Amino acid sequence: MSDKPHKERPQKKKTIRQSVAFYIREVVAWTFWIFLFIKGFVYDLDLIVVHRFAIIERFYPYKLFFLLGILSITWLALGTKRFLKTIGYVLVFPLVLLLWKIPKTLFANWTLLVIFFPAIESTLFTLKWRFSLASLAVLAAVGVVLVDDRVILIPLMMFLGGYLIVHYVLRLRVVFKPSTVFANIVNAVTEMWRNTVKQYKRKDFEAHTGAGPQGEAYEKKRIENIKELYLNNLMWEFLAKKLNETVATRRTDLYFIVAVLYSFVLTVILFGFQYCGLHKIDPDSFDKAQNAPVWSFILFSFNTIMHTNFSRLIPVSDAALALANFELVAGGVTLVFFVYIVMTSSRERYRQDFRSLAAGLAKSSNEIERFLEKSLKMRRIDAEAKILQHDPKFEETLRSFGRAPIRIDDIEVFPPHDDT
Repeated sequence: MSDKPHKERPQKKKTIRQSVAFYIREVVAWTFWIFLFIKGFVYDLDLIVVHRFAIIERFYPYKLFFLLGILSITWLALGTKRFLKTIGYVLVFPLVLLLWKIPKTLFANWTLLVIFFPAIESTLFTLKWRFSLASLAVLAAVGVVLVDDRVILIPLMMFLGGYLIVHYVLRLRVVFKPSTVFANIVNAVTEMWRNTVKQYKRKDFEAHTGAGPQGEAYEKKRIENIKELYLNNLMWEFLAKKLNETVATRRTDLYFIVAVLYSFVLTVILFGFQYCGLHKIDPDSFDKAQNAPVWSFILFSFNTIMHTNFSRLIPVSDAALALANFELVAGGVTLVFFVYIVMTSSRERYRQDFRSLAAGLAKSSNEIERFLEKSLKMRRIDAEAKILQHDPKFEETLRSFGRAPIRIDDIEVFPPHDDT
């Protein structure tokens, strides 16, 4: 056999052409499925574009022929193999998104999932009524745009206002909640090591074939049990380290920032629909609002809450002025919410509970390491060496947890002491 080191094949870097082709394919896939979703479930988007541009309206009845022409040109440009792969990718893009892209992104950013876990937990436990209220709110907003009857508009506007009030009540409950979900699970996390050790002892007892010296089969099972024990130690240590890094980089503040931004955007949009409904009830409520679309009222809502004057609409009626002042109050509530969570104990309580969770994970990891040393008379590095001797592929697992594998030749593994 040759002693020459094996040369690994250099990884091919994507060329500019390949990168451009990749991004074009992604844009086409996203555009195609977003268009289908909007057309199928929201509105005929193609008809809006056609009516807006007269030149397109002339050619729209012949869209099938233009589609065939585009496909033919693409086929000639890409070749049969790449063309079929591209078409197949676009057609199954939702499956690619659900089964690969989203899980991959979530796994790579799992700390963000932990940060937003309180919101996820609250949403899951109240999913039924949250979904129902949000769906009815969307329906009410659509009704405000489509309906002109005063008798129907007033209840729709009242429902939108009530939905916003419910949202603020829930936000304030979160702010003044005495503890977070992390504080509720710290004790369970801290005691996880006990169950792991009990499971190891049970499996080790079951692996015994009787009294006296054990055979090679027992040793193999024993190392597998140690491997499982060590994996728990490794995983909890890794999680604790990542959570502490998250707190240190203040990424936990992202949860509160997103919550405030959501409240702000929801306030602007809902008040925009309120202004639109009020204009339909009383066309004289706003100056320069003749035939104004709903987007103009949302822009006016944004300017009102931001105390700016970059909208052409001017409230003139008492109802319009009162509604604008209500929005200023809502903006003040959002500001108070933001200041309270950023400048006071709410944020610090959340961060402290996050640290406690990391400390609980670290304690479970340390207790397993202590069990290895006291009960099995084995350092963690010795356990790692035994596992690598038994399963060299375990090195890849170590690397995935950010731990550099040891060199077995450099480790002195002490045999168990024999008193006989």
